[in-house]
Amino acid sequence: MGQKLNFDLTAEGIENEEQLQFVMEQGCHIGQGYILDKPLSSEEMSRLLK
Repeated sequence: MGQKLNFDLTAEGIENEEQLQFVMEQGCHIGQGYILDKPLSSEEMSRLLK
């Protein structure tokens, strides 16, 4: 439904390759979860963005 409304979709809680593949096959190309990276503090995120 979100795609039909032209929303950007974010899949949360992606933990393994199978879940990542599934959400990508569903057309969702933005995600978060331990498979992509661990949670970061604001200081770590600031360093990463620099």
